[in-house]
Amino acid sequence: MLAYSTNTEFPSGEVFLTICENLYNAFADRQRDIIANTTCPCQACANVGNLDLKIMAHYGTFEEMKFGPMTDISGSDVILVHRMSKTDVKVATGIRSYALFSEAAIEAMNIDAALTPYSQDIEHFGNVSMKVYDLGAAWEKFRAGRERFFLNEEDGTWTYRRHLDLPINIVWDALTAADSKQRWMVNMKAVTVDNPEDRIGAGSGYHCAHEAADFKYWVTDWEPFDYFSTRINDPAREGIDTPETYQLVATDTGTDLRYTMGQASDADGNRSKISEEEAAGFLSEFWPACFDEMEALYKGRS
Repeated sequence: MLAYSTNTEFPSGEVFLTICENLYNAFADRQRDIIANTTCPCQACANVGNLDLKIMAHYGTFEEMKFGPMTDISGSDVILVHRMSKTDVKVATGIRSYALFSEAAIEAMNIDAALTPYSQDIEHFGNVSMKVYDLGAAWEKFRAGRERFFLNEEDGTWTYRRHLDLPINIVWDALTAADSKQRWMVNMKAVTVDNPEDRIGAGSGYHCAHEAADFKYWVTDWEPFDYFSTRINDPAREGIDTPETYQLVATDTGTDLRYTMGQASDADGNRSKISEEEAAGFLSEFWPACFDEMEALYKGRS
């Protein structure tokens, strides 16, 4: 299948790489289900375990051609994508399930975390430099390290809901990318993120330098385009932190956001109601103003 889009629909390389992972995770989960539950002896069902998924990505120019109601694309960059699907990545790297990115795609995405360099001579293009991302390894790591820290609304002490007239991928990127957060979070002086494994996900730590205080939190659960959970330190009380969950749901008109804050406590589980009350008081004014800014900033891109 060939798909194409403009860069405005993929706010960051991090988001695009996450989309690739989600595609493979859904494929691999469904494949396991079929293998476990199918008893059909036909050739197609018997070979389900041999199926695999590969993704090729390139950034370039193309021309659109109309054939009645149909639209097709053409150009040398389109041809290169087709040629990338016929490379010897598996033989050369031993990686069976992968996303293969051209150098142009890597530069446009501005990300190269955990990517394996690869090059091959391609007819009419010469030696083409590419990079490989091991989707199978990413899926196994996701399965092995999966631990849920998800707050339902009834689990929390305070919840904020908001409908945003923005696509879910833009909202996800705005909530998680440090440079994006700094642009829409009101009175935010700086936002930095520490990624121990070069990707935003469980274990990543954020530092938000707000005019009122320094807020530090770390990601505890990460389910891209669905939800993520964190624990945030109370800047006024050392040793107190609070669990949070941000959940997104795509709708016909944009994205529904639910933010839920849990019980604040210290390392021994002693609850701090004053921390919860102060946080809820601050966020009840902070979140509406911030999400107004987000919509104003990103509406032109959606």
